[in-house]
Amino acid sequence: MQPRSDLHAFSAFVLELHERSARLDPVALFQWSVETLAGEVGADCCWAGWADRGADEIDVCASLSHNLPEDFDAFWRGIRHDDLLARDVMSDDRAVSFYDRRGGRHTEGMIALSDRYNIGQMAVVITEQEESALSLFLSPYRSGRRAPPLASSEISFLRHALDHVRYLTLRDSGDDPETGRLLVNAQGRVLASTAPARRLIRDRWSGWTARSLPEGLGATSGSSGRQLGTQGLHVERRELAARGGGALFGLTLRPLAAIDRLTPREREIAEEIASGRTHKEIARELGLSPATIRNHTQAILAKLGLHNKAMLANVIGGGRSS
Repeated sequence: MQPRSDLHAFSAFVLELHERSARLDPVALFQWSVETLAGEVGADCCWAGWADRGADEIDVCASLSHNLPEDFDAFWRGIRHDDLLARDVMSDDRAVSFYDRRGGRHTEGMIALSDRYNIGQMAVVITEQEESALSLFLSPYRSGRRAPPLASSEISFLRHALDHVRYLTLRDSGDDPETGRLLVNAQGRVLASTAPARRLIRDRWSGWTARSLPEGLGATSGSSGRQLGTQGLHVERRELAARGGGALFGLTLRPLAAIDRLTPREREIAEEIASGRTHKEIARELGLSPATIRNHTQAILAKLGLHNKAMLANVIGGGRSS
């Protein structure tokens, strides 16, 4: 694809990014963005992710790539002390940096990285994330010793596009202010979070800095599934991607509701009751006896401290959005 860094291309990218953000998970959306932006500026390959610039050296907490070998992350970690791009964005707090294999500024690590992967031109674009110690970065690469450097218009294109990616990678649901979402790595490091998620956690863990999952939530990064009762939160986690550097997880948090105390079967029956179905109708639908449905109904009412099916319908109706 020929590089396109004009206003029309930028508008088209942002429009499609918004459309895809409504149906793609954060990692899938970021991966699509990386691949699309690489094509827009004529990069042969691309590396992107979340980096911590707060320590003595840059720490890439999670990354995605396009057209790079699987060993790229591991090799970079071996030469990261020599990474001139990382030095620039740390020491000078730059938002952009470049490396030219034909230029006059080199380190042994940069030469090794360039020659191993046949990269003649490297650049990095950084954008800060609200309420996070991590920066979002995008590194487009052009192959071959004769590769031309990225033009200023192409870098400007990437910087503004990355700001939109940062905003939309994990956005508030809007229609449910009591539900929060986070993106974390396998070690529980928070890569991105929505405002409701930060509020829910800070209300329960005073002094939380949004750096890592607090104690009690940290275990949720280990596998997919649900967790109830952690400081009054219902937590759902889902593995979104697995790379050489570890898995990435999406977490959804909300306050515990009464129906969270029900088993999956009890909740299924409770929702059928709330919809107005009789015991016989529910029994026929689920392949159970009416007596079994009646027993489940009594157990459900007892768990929720309710006296009749009308009260149950009110409780279930209020918890369906959860």
